[in-house]
Amino acid sequence: MRASNIFKPYYMKRLYKLAAMVLAVTMFTETKAQNCDCMVPLDETFSVVPFTNSEAPEYRNDDASTTAIALPFSFDLYGTLQNEVYINNNGNLSFGGGYMSFVASGFPINNFPMVAAYWSDVDTRGLNSGLVYYKVTDHEMVVRYNGVGFFAMQDSLLNDFQIIISDGESTLIPNGQNISFCYGDMQWATSGQGFGGSPANVGANAGNGVNAAQIGFFQTEGNAYDGAYGENDGVDYLDNTHLYFSTNPLGANQSPIGVSNFCDTIIGNPGDSLAFFFYDPDADQVLDYDLDTDSTDVIVGEEGFVGLTVMDGNILAARPGVGGRDNNPFSYIVHIAEGTPNGLYPFTITATDNGEPALSIARDYVIQIGAVSAPELSPISGVRAFIANNELMIEGLERSKGYQVFVFDATGKVALSGNTRNVISTNQLPSGIYMYTIQNGSQLVSGKINK
Repeated sequence: MRASNIFKPYYMKRLYKLAAMVLAVTMFTETKAQNCDCMVPLDETFSVVPFTNSEAPEYRNDDASTTAIALPFSFDLYGTLQNEVYINNNGNLSFGGGYMSFVASGFPINNFPMVAAYWSDVDTRGLNSGLVYYKVTDHEMVVRYNGVGFFAMQDSLLNDFQIIISDGESTLIPNGQNISFCYGDMQWATSGQGFGGSPANVGANAGNGVNAAQIGFFQTEGNAYDGAYGENDGVDYLDNTHLYFSTNPLGANQSPIGVSNFCDTIIGNPGDSLAFFFYDPDADQVLDYDLDTDSTDVIVGEEGFVGLTVMDGNILAARPGVGGRDNNPFSYIVHIAEGTPNGLYPFTITATDNGEPALSIARDYVIQIGAVSAPELSPISGVRAFIANNELMIEGLERSKGYQVFVFDATGKVALSGNTRNVISTNQLPSGIYMYTIQNGSQLVSGKINK
């Protein structure tokens, strides 16, 4: 039985203790991640979702769906090109028809092709509940469940989350993926009392009983998570998290999925051990991990962990082999050495499957230890950064090489970080003057930018 109170809820992410197969326990200490900044701001380009059997202009409802909404692009759901979609109030998009069920099924299942950022019993009839909004562009559909309540008309706890589907050319989803889930503050897990009811499901389903991307089942309060196919998880694990992946064509090898709740920058401490979760959506496949960093003296990675141990007082539960599909390994551990000085430590974790052909997913991270001041460096000729349309633009640099970018505020703290392989949004930055640096192991260029 999972103890739901052993993890601290909301933004402080208390990490698990993990054990190797011999159960050599490693303590995980508190860390926190910066806001992922993946939420698309609501503006005049969004409309309230026009659910059927509900009243304009707010369309508050329980269990309603829309009629078919045409897409100006093709969304590839495991080989089926979808050109219209149904938005369902219960946290998912479906294809071929609306889907009103408020009890989530596990993926994969037959029928019900869908993309579910949080399939649960959403109810927007409470007066304090927010609404559901959407917009469609040439390359993506964005659906925002903006602080929504749960059945029956409960609005004391609210969930904020977003779905994006794309043709693979959206600048809002990194690395050419076609699905993005973004989460703000997730306060409830299920209907009824907010916790303990039918668990919510996060993932995507082809509807053929074979192909799916399962992220997890969320039923409890707290931050507990043990993989996509482990025990029911804590909804706070999703707070301020950005998950993105692809649903490759039917019959093709599916790419590994990163389901870690860390953003680009992790506020860490010497002695921390950080659990990064990856899994492969194909049956019978396993992952091999690679850690790429210039900070090998302070960051050490370990692979081969297939057991998860959660300990609190006298509660000790070893769960070897759970979490990934077919009980395959699902986690990679990064240790921060004791005595690590304040600074910024970039690294990349690459997870590669054993399919044909083998596919990989690379996720870039930065560990920030303590307060960090921007270095005093002179700009290098020909490279400059500036902000345009709420994006950090860089000229004179080959972005595909994946240089690390840091933006510092007036106090010298990191206000924004990212990797040049991806679009770096500046939505979260207030107006002002900032210092930036661009590096790939050693400082390359620095300068000032205005917003």
